[in-house]
Amino acid sequence: MTIDENLRDKFEAAVDQFADSMYRVAFRLTGNRELASELVQESYYQAWRSLGSLKDIQKMRSWMFAILRNQYTKQLRSESGWQSMTQGLADRFLGSADGSSEDNLRDTVQMAIERLGDEHKLPILMVSMEGFSVNEAAEALNIPRGTVLSRLHRGREKLKQMLSDQIAGLPSNATSQDETQSR
Repeated sequence: MTIDENLRDKFEAAVDQFADSMYRVAFRLTGNRELASELVQESYYQAWRSLGSLKDIQKMRSWMFAILRNQYTKQLRSESGWQSMTQGLADRFLGSADGSSEDNLRDTVQMAIERLGDEHKLPILMVSMEGFSVNEAAEALNIPRGTVLSRLHRGREKLKQMLSDQIAGLPSNATSQDETQSR
């Protein structure tokens, strides 16, 4: 497969433009810096290999995030990937007792996001944290616009409940449905 120079230049520009955003989403998904970096790199590799299949260059952002989502799902399916992710989370949160209150707040929000199921986590990360339009997120996630809106609403409600329970020092039961579905 030969990729014309114009398409290659646009791909390289997109990698530069979306690098921080891709990493932030990957980190929020995995909760681990090393895994996030690996996930982004693998996503770029897969995007490069599939560049010829990109039909509309204007949709490269959605396309690249769809690849990121697919790579994340693939990683979760591999047993070793899941074990690495959960071990990294345990190490990070068990060892963070001496952190500043800002770090603790960031960790609390990160942990709450990680406890959401992917169906709620991905729309929140894409729309609320990375500035995707609802239509872009729908395209990247391959779901209808109304489903994105519904998942955003439900996910935000679950996050709000988890965070208010944690602030009050109560165990959160807002994730029981997501945790049950992921088992």
